[in-house]
Amino acid sequence: MTSPPRDIAAMDQGTRGKDATPAATAGVGMRRNGSLIFLSYLPFYFISWLNHRPGTLELVASIGGLLVFIGLFWAIWRNRGRPALWQVLAIYGIGLALSPFNAGWSVYTIYAMSFASRLPSRRMSIRVMIALEIALLAVGLAFYRHVWPIWASGLLFGGITGFATLMQTDVERKNQELAVAHEEVRALATTAERERISRDLHDLLGHTLTLVAVKAELAARLVTRDAEAAEREMQAVAAAAREALSEVRTAVVGMRGASLAFEIDKARQALTAADIQAEISALTTDGFPAQEAVLAMALREGVTNVIRHAGAKRCDITLEPSAKALTLTIADNGPGSGRLVEGSGLKGMRARLAAIGGALDIKSGKTGTRLVATAPLSNANGETVS
Repeated sequence: MTSPPRDIAAMDQGTRGKDATPAATAGVGMRRNGSLIFLSYLPFYFISWLNHRPGTLELVASIGGLLVFIGLFWAIWRNRGRPALWQVLAIYGIGLALSPFNAGWSVYTIYAMSFASRLPSRRMSIRVMIALEIALLAVGLAFYRHVWPIWASGLLFGGITGFATLMQTDVERKNQELAVAHEEVRALATTAERERISRDLHDLLGHTLTLVAVKAELAARLVTRDAEAAEREMQAVAAAAREALSEVRTAVVGMRGASLAFEIDKARQALTAADIQAEISALTTDGFPAQEAVLAMALREGVTNVIRHAGAKRCDITLEPSAKALTLTIADNGPGSGRLVEGSGLKGMRARLAAIGGALDIKSGKTGTRLVATAPLSNANGETVS
């Protein structure tokens, strides 16, 4: 149905490892297994020391800035890579503060741009990154025109890193939302399947166990008068019990092949065993298995309710096909009830019919109860439903 979220996460990790550029990797490395890679960009600050020996002030300032950055990095890392605005500005400030001492100071401004892309709000991220770029441009033009390649490279790679990380962050957020949505779909599908099995077991076992109870009572009455007839009824009870086991297995895999003709025959047997006169009028309905399966379950539940609750002596069952729908009618002559309370069986019946665009109408009064189940043969666009 849907791919598990763990598969999505695996694909996401594979894509990042394959397609990420070095600039983008700096912004993505805040996962616990990528923190060392993220820190590997720090040595670029010290490259200039290969060409000159740093003075005492530069050495102290550089080490102090490094320690402050490591502390800020640790705090952000502990927060799963989600920095606060003040932390971003502090890292950016480290770069500006070191600009008079070392040519590699723009490394920290690039880090700041990368962290800015991971602020809680996307709008805030964009605004802060633009502000940082403008500030860097202003500082460069005001104080470092003679060494413009240094701050210009920081401006360029900071923009690339920041906005590349922002796009990667968007992808991560969407993947997280997709994973949550998939999990919700799985939960809904599981709930729907449990409800289906519950409805099917209610209808299947309710009908079969009612038949077993009726035939067992009939056999008990016949045992002293007609032993052979009582034996036949008990054999029917055993057959019904075996059938119930088969029906439970069918319910677990789905009620896809329920036969309306078979249910009509079982309805006649059950009504007769309950000493209820059965009048059945059913026209042939070939070629509509989905509708027949739903109506077969409706017939089973309806007849079970007549036997259990109606107190009727007669039950009329009619199946009428038309160009647009199959209509099943179950009417009994019991005392009825002015106020009908639907149980789980009728609710399940209504849910099945609604799933195929059908409807259920029940009227109960002094002259009996009438149940009409309608299963349409075409959808809203006029296409045949099969």
